Amino acid sequence: MIKLLSLLTLTLFSLQSLAGSLYDVKINEERLYDIFVKQGVPETALQRTFEFLDINKGKTVIVKSKVRGKGNAYMADREITIKEETAAIIDFSKPSSERRLYVLNLKTGAVSKHFVAHGKGSGVNIAAKFSNIDGSKMSSLGLYLGGNTYYGQHGESLNLYGLEPSNDKAAERDIVVHAASYVSEDFVKAQGRLGRSWGCPAVAPGIIRKMITNFKDGGVLYAYHADLSATATKSPTLQEVKTDKEEVDVDLPEEEESIRKNQK
Repeated sequence: MIKLLSLLTLTLFSLQSLAGSLYDVKINEERLYDIFVKQGVPETALQRTFEFLDINKGKTVIVKSKVRGKGNAYMADREITIKEETAAIIDFSKPSSERRLYVLNLKTGAVSKHFVAHGKGSGVNIAAKFSNIDGSKMSSLGLYLGGNTYYGQHGESLNLYGLEPSNDKAAERDIVVHAASYVSEDFVKAQGRLGRSWGCPAVAPGIIRKMITNFKDGGVLYAYHADLSATATKSPTLQEVKTDKEEVDVDLPEEEESIRKNQK
């Protein structure tokens, strides 16, 4: 068994020389890495994901998980083995009106691109603030592992375990992958953006089953921002990027803030 903190020391140097590296994998004589880059996957995020998997794939770690019982919930240690068949990257540098969730098949080189919401506290269409603080309603940057599932107000949802100081409170904060009606191409066409969650990477109802199947119990997901990847390591509590465009923060009837208010 490997303890989480000793396992997840992420290196900044290239691991291309390691035996069995993802950088050496080829499909039809073309490098897997190059196949992903050609399909628009952000290189910096891809490199970090490859490096993490090169070091840690197949290893079993202990994470802090939330156990939800009838009428109560508590934190407990859980063992989880890191999977190597798929990976996901969320590029929060892009606005919510773009398909910024990349699901990577590490065996075939296939990439599918999807809409994914960010937290209300992070911004309107553009996510500019990220935090690990409970109650911030912000998204959190960093590497995650998919966990087990539970049934909540959005149906079956996938628990996430944050692996870095910038997201290690994810389980306590109930940051999960769940389906939401405010995540769709039709919603973007009608409103100019997606609805916002309370910090969860919410996805369209049509792909929640795919996300659960691919990432349950050990799938790797990396939430990334091009201007904040280094800041997330140096200042894990809050990361912020300056934007030229000032957005008006109006809660739409269909997004998470309005849904929660109507439930009270």
